[in-house]
Amino acid sequence: MSAPIAVRGSAPPRRLRRLGVTVLALTTGIAIAYPVYWMLLSSLAPEGSSLARVTLVWPRSVGLDAFRHVLTQYPIGAWLWNTTWVAVASSVLALVVSLLAAYSITRFRFRGRGAVGFSILVAQLLPATSLILPLFLTFRAYHLLNTLTAVAISYTSFTVPLAVWLLWGYLQAIPKDFEEAAMVDGCSQLVAFLRTTLPLSLPGLVATGLFAFLEAWNEYLLAYVLTSSPDRWVFSVGLFGFVNQYVVLPEQMMAASLIATLPAVAVYLLLQRFVRGGLTLGGVTG
Repeated sequence: MSAPIAVRGSAPPRRLRRLGVTVLALTTGIAIAYPVYWMLLSSLAPEGSSLARVTLVWPRSVGLDAFRHVLTQYPIGAWLWNTTWVAVASSVLALVVSLLAAYSITRFRFRGRGAVGFSILVAQLLPATSLILPLFLTFRAYHLLNTLTAVAISYTSFTVPLAVWLLWGYLQAIPKDFEEAAMVDGCSQLVAFLRTTLPLSLPGLVATGLFAFLEAWNEYLLAYVLTSSPDRWVFSVGLFGFVNQYVVLPEQMMAASLIATLPAVAVYLLLQRFVRGGLTLGGVTG
């Protein structure tokens, strides 16, 4: 059998392909990183200066006046605490509810199992604006308006559907044989779940929890509707306070935005290794 004849010019050279991939990766990275870099430049610009004078490389003059005014004139500490409390509470609550729901759908066979999964997916597609009024009336009836508890519960209602779908894929990748072996040794199904499936699903739980945390950290609309006192605002609502009726404070807004971004970035950097493992686990089913 004769060897196949290579057709010259049928495919681009390997170096050219590598160069194209490198250029594409650099372009994508710059497009993602530049808004953050511009936010840093704007926060370091002198207050009252036009943003048009902020060059693409570095501002003509730098200073920390915006950070000093933000930290002294606004309740940044309260906003950070409120945002952290709401994000952590909603993430933990979403994880508990989603894990139980995903485990029930994955391990138990019951009538309407497919309809339940489809309804969870449809719930994820609902826009937040369609549920604002029911949530507002419900929390008003239970005297929970202008409380962080209402904000955390409302965030949970929007993160649970997608979290269930994520954990569904993770739990499907874990064989039932581990639980069955533990039950043969005398464990109940709950104890078998806690000793076998739960530790194996830790990467998926961390990845799903991080998703819920970041969603709650960046949410604005629900917190804006459910809270009215500045001391109960989360950071996303507090940033809106820099836009007044007649005056906009862009340098202070960018400084506050940078402060609000750093905790979320730190949490992601701490948990990124679990995220990579969780994504790999969720992509393997069988």
